[in-house]
Amino acid sequence: MPNHPDQIAAVLRKSRSVLIACHVAPDGDTVGSALALRLALARLGIPAQVGSADGVPPAFRTLPGADQVLTTPPTGRVDVGVAMECSTLDRAGTFGPALGRATTLINIDHHLNTAGYGHIVYRDPAAAAVGELVGKVIEGLRVPVDREIAQCLLAALVTDTGTFRYPNTTAQTLRLAADLMDAGASVSDIVERAYETRSLGGLRLLGMALASVQLNADRHIAWTTVTPQMLAAAGAVSEDTTGIVAMVRQVDGIRIALLFEVTAGGVKVSIRSRGGARANVIAEAFGGGGHQGAAGFTGTGELAQVMAQTLAAAEKEIHQLAERPSSP
Repeated sequence: MPNHPDQIAAVLRKSRSVLIACHVAPDGDTVGSALALRLALARLGIPAQVGSADGVPPAFRTLPGADQVLTTPPTGRVDVGVAMECSTLDRAGTFGPALGRATTLINIDHHLNTAGYGHIVYRDPAAAAVGELVGKVIEGLRVPVDREIAQCLLAALVTDTGTFRYPNTTAQTLRLAADLMDAGASVSDIVERAYETRSLGGLRLLGMALASVQLNADRHIAWTTVTPQMLAAAGAVSEDTTGIVAMVRQVDGIRIALLFEVTAGGVKVSIRSRGGARANVIAEAFGGGGHQGAAGFTGTGELAQVMAQTLAAAEKEIHQLAERPSSP
């Protein structure tokens, strides 16, 4: 069985150009991991760029190198393309074709539903964050982890574990986090930016969304919506929806929380779950993906139609949960 981190490191060391692409609607894991890998390659003098079709969310714009992230894919061909936490090439958005043109395509992911594309596939569903896997690749590159690299990797761990609160947090995750803190990374800085900072418009939007939370009959599913009209009334932008669905999930007894956001590209559905319910199963039914506790997809059609279909899938998951002999 190949040692994927060392195999990837060997390929990257020989590369003359590298494109690292985040998934659409990027989170702290994909952004932090991509930036950490680019920084490590820069230490070796290897040209590398990070691309994100949807840019960098405000919470992560202070990470080292975030201001250099591309939002428009390169037209030429790169030696190595790295798909960072993209279950399919389509998940890289407009950067998918650029990755596909790479001489060598590397697929690094920790999702359960990762497609087996790429010349090298490094997948480990047991990892709490793709940042854990990238940390091993950086180790294979024999690049010392300095404060900047550590801050990016720690952002990946902190956000994908919900500040080390989610069940995916392992002893290995905490050991890596401790090593990154020893290298100079700050948990408090990440938490403040990702969880404790909102614009005034974002705070007003949060209040509007929480005021309209609805529950299903057995009170195991909760949902709310955000519309363009709500954004305008609150003085908010789409990025201000971050964190809303996680707060909906806090309602006592809820197993599945949903946020339906009406956008120009369709209805963006964010899913959070607990108590053994599988958010990824619901998302995958509509072409999306994610983790057991957090997933999402973009639905086509009218809001009412997408809501009805999603709620039906959520009800099905609740019923299957009840039938499973040993739900966590």
